Amino acid sequence: MQNAKNQKNLYRRLKTEMDSIGRDLDLAIQQVLEALARRNGAPPEALLSRLEGLQKREDPLKELCLEILGSGNGNTPELQWTGCAYKILSLMVKSSAEIAAIAGQVGKIRRGPELPILEDLSRMGATAARMLARSIRTALHPDADTARKIMEEDSSLDRQKEDLAQRAISLANEYPKNAQPLVPYVLVSRHLERIGDHASHIAEEVAYYLRGQAA
Repeated sequence: MQNAKNQKNLYRRLKTEMDSIGRDLDLAIQQVLEALARRNGAPPEALLSRLEGLQKREDPLKELCLEILGSGNGNTPELQWTGCAYKILSLMVKSSAEIAAIAGQVGKIRRGPELPILEDLSRMGATAARMLARSIRTALHPDADTARKIMEEDSSLDRQKEDLAQRAISLANEYPKNAQPLVPYVLVSRHLERIGDHASHIAEEVAYYLRGQAA
């Protein structure tokens, strides 16, 4: 009985910690995208520090997952979800690294000329941020329909990146002096695409977990 109670407490703690990380990620990407849209410099140092701190939480939380898995018997839904959460934690932390990388490009975009491609980047950012937030919510509250929609939206984000790349090439050909200033825009689009990929992979893990529950 005591072992079961301990496992439940650990499981509750894991969900609380993952929810906290999800909130930090959502706040971070919104702040970075706002700085990008306004071209008003890099996000505050506190944001980058928070992202670094978030990355340091991965190993302790993975150890918590292993502790939960080691404390249980059988193949309960809680244990199956914990196995899923172990993989999702890595994807969440990878997303934080992409957000930090975007922050590093904001200053370069601010110092260069304002290019019309910024609007395309803002649309990509809104899609990636929405996918990430929804994927973490569905990880904490598994839902097959939401997971499917996130995976479908990944294709839309890929198309947005390709469209942006084509616009960047056209702008560089038309105005060769803008070729170098376009580089950070293209790099940000790649980081946003990767955030979408991580969100889609989180959704895939949720879908896999739910299929196991239905079997």
